[in-house]
Amino acid sequence: MANVRLDQNGVPMGPVYSPLSPAVHRSGVTAVDAGDPADTSGAVDCAGFQECRFDLTITGVGFTSLEVAALFWNGRQSKWFAGASRVFTATGQHSVSVDARGAMVYLKVVAFTGTSFSLSADYALS
Repeated sequence: MANVRLDQNGVPMGPVYSPLSPAVHRSGVTAVDAGDPADTSGAVDCAGFQECRFDLTITGVGFTSLEVAALFWNGRQSKWFAGASRVFTATGQHSVSVDARGAMVYLKVVAFTGTSFSLSADYALS
């Protein structure tokens, strides 16, 4: 049987919208990531969920742009693979929706232009 999400009584759940409360993914990030994470310890486990929404708070001085990318873990190869990226040209609160389809996902800071920035990212699964 394929992986099926079960409710609190052990009954298989059909395709329903059942979001979880937001949780912290990354906080206090002030530098571009030098590389991909070494493993999945800081990743979001989206098993049983279709979508992962990242809620970002970005602050900065002399801020021009910040680019983030969704990384997906390939367990067979033990490697991260980059998915879509998004560039922000203003500080504030932003959301990025990732079609996770049960994967392990990590939000990587790819590039920054400006003097300094700080990024915090929560995630919510649905």
